[in-house]
Amino acid sequence: MRSTDPRTVLITGASSGFGRLTTETLARRGHRVFAGLRDLEGRNQPAAAELRALAQAEQLDLQVLEIDVTDDASVAAAVLDLTETAGRLDVVINNAGRNFAGPLEAYTAAEAQQQFEVNTLGALRVNNAAIPYLRAQGHGALIQVGSLSAWLTPPFNGLYAASKAALRSLTEAWHHELAPYGIESVIIEPASYPTNIGGNAAMPADQERLALYGETLNSFVSDIVRHSTEQADRIGPASQVSDALATLVETPQGKRPLRTLVAPKAQFSAIEAVHEKATEALQVVADDMGIGAYLALR
Repeated sequence: MRSTDPRTVLITGASSGFGRLTTETLARRGHRVFAGLRDLEGRNQPAAAELRALAQAEQLDLQVLEIDVTDDASVAAAVLDLTETAGRLDVVINNAGRNFAGPLEAYTAAEAQQQFEVNTLGALRVNNAAIPYLRAQGHGALIQVGSLSAWLTPPFNGLYAASKAALRSLTEAWHHELAPYGIESVIIEPASYPTNIGGNAAMPADQERLALYGETLNSFVSDIVRHSTEQADRIGPASQVSDALATLVETPQGKRPLRTLVAPKAQFSAIEAVHEKATEALQVVADDMGIGAYLALR
């Protein structure tokens, strides 16, 4: 079904996973999509070629845009190129992400910085470049692709979970701060759906410390893989996430919820309860501090 109100959308990390699925979904629904990829002449050349071929074959309003979310100049140039080409920007989807999965002890501070450069600071860079255009328009939406791990931290996932928790905090701050300018900031929080981010996880460089966790870590990974395979039907396809993102894009301005969960029933219910308590707590604390009127919750 094609949207009756097409939006101009920038999505980062569009080469694969949720980003690729969402790019194709939005374009097929009639939106003008700028698919953001880094290294177009290198590792992402095949993905860029596939997206261009898809756009031509299906006559989609889909353009590939080079953007490296870890580079200020690249982000600024991409957003300028988009706005000059399209004349508008309605929605930004911050999807670019990496997964550093392993024992925290084995990661260096430099490796931790790489995790945050993409998952957290990447969104900050992109949004900082886009916000002036959205403010001038008086409307727009910033959609962050978060994770359930922002609310809980399983073993061997500390860096990834921390980066997503930080992204959640940024989203909530933007949500309140930008509301007076007609800009919505929201986050979608998927469960662990089958994409390539897990298979491309960056392991620690310190092999000596990593080896200390060998038996436990190997067993942990085996259990996750086995359980995910056994429960594949219950979890469902990754397209549930791209469909939810499409719904957020098409939701009328001012009606997007701060948080959108996409998860199996048991996980959904548990995290939804945490969401409700967190919202209640924020309101109570803000009111007690005399700043409740500045929240975009009422």
